[in-house]
Amino acid sequence: MAYITNPFLRRMSERTISDEEFVHLFSPQILEQLPADILNGELYIFRSPPGGGKTTLLRAFTPGALKAIWDGRHTDSAAFNALVDLNAIRANSGPDVLGVLLSCASGYADLPPSSGIQQEGLFRALLNCRIVLRTIRSLCSLLKVSDSDSLDRITIEYSGDGLELKSIPNQLGTAQLVEWAERQERSVYGRLDNFSVHDAQSESGDVRFEGVLWLRNVKFLFDSNEVASKRLLMIDDVHKLRRAQRTLLIGELCEMRSGVPIWISERNIALGGKLLAQGVREGRELQEIALEELWRSTNKKKFNVYAQSILSRRLKSQNVIPSSTEFSRYMRDEFDSSDSATKIRDAIKSISDSLEQFKSNVVYEEWLNEVSEASKTLTFKSLLQIYKTVILIARNEQKRQLSFELSPLSADDRFERESSSLTEAAELLLNKEYDIPYYYGIDRLCIMATNNIEELLSLSAALYEELQAKQILRKTLPLSPQEQDKILRAAAKKRRDYIPKSHTYGTRAQKLLDSIALEFQHRTYRRNAPIAPGVTGFRLSTDEIDSLGRGDGAVSEEHRTLNELLAECVAENLLVMRNSSASTNRPEGTIFYLNRSLCSHYRLPLGYGGWMELEVRDLVSWMKNTPKAKSFFP
Repeated sequence: MAYITNPFLRRMSERTISDEEFVHLFSPQILEQLPADILNGELYIFRSPPGGGKTTLLRAFTPGALKAIWDGRHTDSAAFNALVDLNAIRANSGPDVLGVLLSCASGYADLPPSSGIQQEGLFRALLNCRIVLRTIRSLCSLLKVSDSDSLDRITIEYSGDGLELKSIPNQLGTAQLVEWAERQERSVYGRLDNFSVHDAQSESGDVRFEGVLWLRNVKFLFDSNEVASKRLLMIDDVHKLRRAQRTLLIGELCEMRSGVPIWISERNIALGGKLLAQGVREGRELQEIALEELWRSTNKKKFNVYAQSILSRRLKSQNVIPSSTEFSRYMRDEFDSSDSATKIRDAIKSISDSLEQFKSNVVYEEWLNEVSEASKTLTFKSLLQIYKTVILIARNEQKRQLSFELSPLSADDRFERESSSLTEAAELLLNKEYDIPYYYGIDRLCIMATNNIEELLSLSAALYEELQAKQILRKTLPLSPQEQDKILRAAAKKRRDYIPKSHTYGTRAQKLLDSIALEFQHRTYRRNAPIAPGVTGFRLSTDEIDSLGRGDGAVSEEHRTLNELLAECVAENLLVMRNSSASTNRPEGTIFYLNRSLCSHYRLPLGYGGWMELEVRDLVSWMKNTPKAKSFFP
């Protein structure tokens, strides 16, 4: 395999990647999350932030990828078995569906922006001819027909609605139909050049999306044998269309009920401010799938398995460091005697000294005896145990001030008060106060990806570069917790610093996120860890959200801007929305959690759960102004 400098920087959507390489890198766990009947003829819309894996998923159903998976079924059976279960491949004969993939990334937005019969007709005409052209090219790929003269071996027959097509000729042979589609595409762009000139005789374009009807009713015969009887139309990058075009396309496809499975892929940004309206639209005509929700609604370990499969496949595509092991093996998730030894020793001494004030208090006698015993062993485990005691004492001191409780506390009392959230809070506070690593290990790397493959690869690319350097210098390869923590936080900082350059409201979004994170830090870093492990989200009530989006003219420009800014932050995976049900003391609302990799930049916990209630006026102020107070961290 060719030498690749950093395989984690390559994107699966790149057209330069061959089908064989695509299949080598493709992780089939995503296929297991799809509905079993997804090829049964409905309209599906796949949405996600950038890098969520939409194009990768669609490409897996193209003829070249299906054939490559079929050819490699004996060496890599996972994808093969998943596609057999979805009825995309027959176990004994190969690909059983003709996947037709179109992209809206170019051409369509060049059409006139105004609405009207002629403009809509041109849009339909362009899509229709491209469906025909791409279908025949996909069929040639499936049949391994490369010579244009071989098109004569493919015969096209029509039935049903195919006999009544108005815009697509149904009397032409395959080669002639290809020529017609190419002429039609050139004709559409030619008419654009003269669009401003009034021509009463000019045609208004196509009146419906006949390409879909053509795909359903056409019959292909190769050397007189029927082929590709099952079809799948995939339309990618629909967010690149103008809003009116997108509305027209989805609306008419829903009404058409073509019987051909149609998959539409778009970024969340296509929904604009509607992202703040919760709910998933489902019905007989339309099913919406948010890729990040596929992982969020299932066992979180499934995304970890998927992520680790992606990383391991990438690792095997390079030849700089040994690729016979899993990527996770290069990320140590435990401390050894050499990791932060000085920091651990100094931290244990400092914490032990701070507890001296409680030695005369009989209430904590047993707890402090445990601290004294643990401090004799200079390990991270001992340090963690000691700091958890610090938190529990701080909590008990606050409780005693309210209740005047003076009863001695036993070791059993301490054990009963422990929890996983307490442990994580202790780790986080140690990271802040003594720079003890917190952001390390494969599990936390997967969490930092925020269910987004591009973020996973970006973070992993930074780790791989360090592995690469260590290999060249002949150093021990596994990255220590300290090295991982430093690398991942540096990568997260780049993510934060790039926000103004990559988003419409980038500068305001950065100010808002910085201010929000500062509030999270103030509520998280308290000695008694009241909201363990910490705060990483803010909540807006339904009334507050409604105040952002009313269309009655009463909403200020600042509120409209905030509405669009929040929608963009959600669409670009900077914020993650979760519904918040009503309770006895609060109304229904929505929680906005900070992107998990940004949490590492701000040194906040990675777990979900802790949040604070905010009002729109707070967000408006933070959106406009640079935080007055400085963060706890540089």
